[in-house]
Amino acid sequence: MKNLFTALSLVFIFSATAQNAVDTPTTNDYLTNKSIRITNNINYVGTPYAEENFQAGNIYKNGQLVASNVALRYNVLRDELEVKSGMAAADAQAKILKRDKDIYVRILNDVYVYMKSSTEEMASGYFKVLYEGEKFHLYQKLTKEFIEGKKAINSVAQDVPPTYKGDEELYLVPVNGTPIELSGSRNRKLKAFPSHNKQLKKYVKENKLNINKDYSLEKLVAYYNTLK
Repeated sequence: MKNLFTALSLVFIFSATAQNAVDTPTTNDYLTNKSIRITNNINYVGTPYAEENFQAGNIYKNGQLVASNVALRYNVLRDELEVKSGMAAADAQAKILKRDKDIYVRILNDVYVYMKSSTEEMASGYFKVLYEGEKFHLYQKLTKEFIEGKKAINSVAQDVPPTYKGDEELYLVPVNGTPIELSGSRNRKLKAFPSHNKQLKKYVKENKLNINKDYSLEKLVAYYNTLK
């Protein structure tokens, strides 16, 4: 994963004018034979996906482009990446991407990687790359919860529709080491960093960073990578 963004940027430029690397997503190199579940068109609030509709993207394996200009969608609820051969293909033709640490995708400007956890504190799954550094990365784990709807108990009350409720967790990911969750208050996030806490606190104060915001936390992790 080292220098992932640089490699992806170069590949993206060269692949922009290329033909699709796959005409029909049936290869076993990066896809399962598992078809996606089509969500029933019911009246619910929210979505089980990161984005409701398929979007154009690329698939990479071992740092090499294996499928360009395919249609991708991240099913957050099921923690699955769905793949179609192109935007015009029917959703029923989509297959599920293999869960493999050597396979990752780029959906527009978002990169998703699969990380297998070695601890009980963090589940294995797909993570969105917010920042990548020489020593530490910043990953975001999206989650979705389905909440059943409720019928109104009387004529005055209203029905509560079924809802997909989303949340996120942020992780400081060492290149060699165990991911560290960055959650809670500003001070709790700062204390979660394994070293240089005083320097980090000073940097946050001097630069007026609100590290409860992702973009400010990205700046802090970038600075953390410069410390020895």
